Amino acid sequence: MILRRSGVSADELASRLGVAEAQVRAWANGDPPLSVVDSVAQACSVDLAKVLAEPEPDPHDVGLLETTLAMTVDQRMQRLKAHVRFVQAGRAALRNAQ
Repeated sequence: MILRRSGVSADELASRLGVAEAQVRAWANGDPPLSVVDSVAQACSVDLAKVLAEPEPDPHDVGLLETTLAMTVDQRMQRLKAHVRFVQAGRAALRNAQ
């Protein structure tokens, strides 16, 4: 993501960081430690906070938020109570199955 945002190539980043290009590609395809992400962001002149922030909200989450905001307080409480009953029933079923 940092490379796409900055326009820096993997080869150029490897040169800037003094590592092999294969290492940069491994980081891009894996889950590098935060210290590596920070170093890469600095080398690409990208703000780390922007890298760590979710770039776009998940459409499903937005839909849930919009649905919830359209509800009255009473409707939200009823939904919460129904959820609690569901969880309690599931826990009871698990206890009874053991």
